[in-house]
Amino acid sequence: MKLGLIGHPLGHSWSPQIHGFLIHEKYGKWDIEEKDLDDFFAKKDFDGINITIPYKQKAIPYMDEMDPAAKAIGAINCVVNRKGKLKGYNTDYLGFRNMLVANEFDPKGKVIAVLGTGGASKAVSKALEDMEGKVVHVSRKPKNEKQISYEDLYQRAEEFRWIVNATPVGMAPDTEKAPVDPGKFPHLEAVVDIIANPLCTKLAFDAKVRKIPYLGGFEMLVRQALAADEIFLDQKLDDDLVKPCMNALLKEKRNLVLIGMPTSGKSTIAKYLHEKTGLDVMEMDGEIEKELGTSIRQCFAEKGETYFRQKETELCAKLSKEEGKIISCGGGVIKKEENMRLLNHNGLIIWLKRDLSHLFATDSRPLTGDEAYMKRLYEERRGLYENYSDIQVDNNGRIETAVNEILKRTGWK
Repeated sequence: MKLGLIGHPLGHSWSPQIHGFLIHEKYGKWDIEEKDLDDFFAKKDFDGINITIPYKQKAIPYMDEMDPAAKAIGAINCVVNRKGKLKGYNTDYLGFRNMLVANEFDPKGKVIAVLGTGGASKAVSKALEDMEGKVVHVSRKPKNEKQISYEDLYQRAEEFRWIVNATPVGMAPDTEKAPVDPGKFPHLEAVVDIIANPLCTKLAFDAKVRKIPYLGGFEMLVRQALAADEIFLDQKLDDDLVKPCMNALLKEKRNLVLIGMPTSGKSTIAKYLHEKTGLDVMEMDGEIEKELGTSIRQCFAEKGETYFRQKETELCAKLSKEEGKIISCGGGVIKKEENMRLLNHNGLIIWLKRDLSHLFATDSRPLTGDEAYMKRLYEERRGLYENYSDIQVDNNGRIETAVNEILKRTGWK
């Protein structure tokens, strides 16, 4: 079959790998400018396509037929060519709804701010309304009485229980932006960002550190692809394909980021994980020492901790663009929220928990030479490690036990 994705600009996309896993078919990417849409749809040189920004509404006039659900939504993201006749569907709706159900996010009765008014927004809004959520549409330029501005959104902040981002704000490569600040909404119960790249957007991270339940768009991407493949093949596919597909891609794309106190075993466990997964290890302290041409202890002595922490943040920014790495962090990386946000973009943050009685002072690092000071560090940092971590793994016993726990909880075992 000739399958692929159209949009402009396309940039990075996981769609070829996802569809390749689900149905073992080749899947292309076609970056098409709007002026070339007429020619593309006139040729009909495809069996099936998915559609992304900005054509989910603009492609509708080219359809010979519309699925009733897509017609009701007013946007399409999936087209099948049956003997020269084009039919449009919307699998964003299914992907989004099925993700909420699978993760037990229930919008029933919740007042929900849906950010954006494009094709993706129409699909998620319909899903939320069908699940009995109370949707309020938010736009930079409201066009009717059903839409409110971002200024209005903040003025009515106390009303909202959910925020759903259906805009491209925060998408790679412009990952340092968020469409809203979750901290301004005192009764927020859930944040859903349908952006899949990065895995954890700034909006999602801001929700995480406030302990607000959140979902990213990666699972939605896989679930909508499964629904599209069912349309392409005209057959039902097993929903149990979703998790293995996600795990397969995450093994390739996601970083495993190890945080914890000095002497908590990060470097050792990183080596064991490398042996089990084949992922390359990046030791943050080692990378900084290579750049500085000196030891971290000497850097602290000559240039101070502030200088070192700035170098650490610069390295975090570089590492945020890495994929499929094991990143062993210095003990103090959690002192700056910016560091953790950057590392969380494409990384799962794993806290190696080791009791104070198992930690020890060392001369190799500038802040661990005194046992009393180690105790103070432990008390200062424990809450930060807990707040920033996605999973926590006990490392008070055998190394192999901790490694196996990480492999199990990250889908490697």
